[in-house]
Amino acid sequence: MRVSLFFLFAVTFCALAQQNDGLKYIQYDTDVISPAEYKMRRDSVMKMIGLDAAAVFYSSPERMRNGDVDYLYRQADNFYYLTGFTEPNAMLVLSPKGIRVKVNDSTLITTNEALFVQSKNLQAEAWTGRRYGTDGAMQMIGVQTALNNERFKSVFQQVMYSGIKYLYAQPVTSDVTGPLKDLLSPIISYVDNAKRYNSKIELRDPNAMVHTMRIIKSKPEIAMLRKASEISAIAHNQAMSSVEPGMFEYEVQALYEYAFQRQGSEYNGYPCINGSAENSVILHYNTNRKKINSGDIVLSDCAAEYHGYSSDVTRSYPASGKFTKEQKEIYQIVLNAQKAAMAQIKPGIAWNDVSAVADSVIAEGLFSLGIIKKKEGMGFKKFYNHGLGHPVGLNVHDVGQSVLATGMAYTVEPGIYIPETSDGVDPKYFNIGIRVEDVIVVTETGNENLSAGSPREIAEIEALMKKKGIGNQPLK
Repeated sequence: MRVSLFFLFAVTFCALAQQNDGLKYIQYDTDVISPAEYKMRRDSVMKMIGLDAAAVFYSSPERMRNGDVDYLYRQADNFYYLTGFTEPNAMLVLSPKGIRVKVNDSTLITTNEALFVQSKNLQAEAWTGRRYGTDGAMQMIGVQTALNNERFKSVFQQVMYSGIKYLYAQPVTSDVTGPLKDLLSPIISYVDNAKRYNSKIELRDPNAMVHTMRIIKSKPEIAMLRKASEISAIAHNQAMSSVEPGMFEYEVQALYEYAFQRQGSEYNGYPCINGSAENSVILHYNTNRKKINSGDIVLSDCAAEYHGYSSDVTRSYPASGKFTKEQKEIYQIVLNAQKAAMAQIKPGIAWNDVSAVADSVIAEGLFSLGIIKKKEGMGFKKFYNHGLGHPVGLNVHDVGQSVLATGMAYTVEPGIYIPETSDGVDPKYFNIGIRVEDVIVVTETGNENLSAGSPREIAEIEALMKKKGIGNQPLK
């Protein structure tokens, strides 16, 4: 049966059960980040903006896929970082000096934070899943005050007349439509009028401030990245055990996605890339429709997201279970570059310096094979046309900084891609695309590879591929 209403990710985290003694909140997942950590983050924001300012954040909009089908809902990164709240149509107001709000007909309180949420509606919940409601948000999320979202307009007006000098408000982007846009109409109206009437309250964007907070991962965040990476590593192992000539790229994709969800991942971190032969040299290929043939190299860039945190792992392996001589040569250069780069990662090292080490190894390796004519200069970039890596976290391409520090998480993903259009290259190397990628956390003394559970050495990959995986079971 199809319905035109959205599916809420919130049911992954909590449910409400009606009992004789009232509403009981049930935690399905027990390894979520604690409300105390989210509270600490909100307090940090309020400390940074000061007593003469207020801040407003809003949830991700619901997005339609086509017809009456919506995309699976996923919360906005910064909003999730500050609240852990997973429902749509929600707003967060932070006011260091405090705002007076009425919580019921007879009670008026002063609060520094208010989370505006969808009201409880049993008829709607019968279709789309249980909602936290105001009581649930306060009990499960730990926010100081939760109010029904239709009250946002009146509270926002109070904030604007509270004597603040600065309003930190996320820009309302063009993709915000439907109920969320209606709820945010006070912000939209104020921004328009502020430009027109030269308001004395200065508008500021809070996103950069929160991005700075997100650069260094806390221990609970690293635990989420570790779990996502362990899930991803197991999925890669199953794919390498299962792949064989005659399979289709989409079958390999299915293995990954099954392994992710079986281990509790709520989403893919990004669309699965499973390119064989000529598709292995396409960096973000995700059509995944080609039949895999004997002798093909398969490049699989697939990773899980767990409780909002995304891993990013790539393995390259031979469809027949044994690398050809040429595939080995290219693979070993890439692996050597990755190892050399990872050996440099520690606090205080500039990311550009880490990248330069990998560049040097790849240039030397391609020169030794005669694929490039000189190792000096940037000629190697024709076959390694992306950066060494990027930060990971709530976003697979997360926020970072140029100098590494303890608690930062980065991918290390050198690659070599040789399409059959490569002039001056021996055809025996055509359609070999190799990338090896792992998630690395900077520690006090060096680094830790969170995705080390999936082998990278040639002999270990070939040994693993002798085994049978879940993908070798026929569907009946």
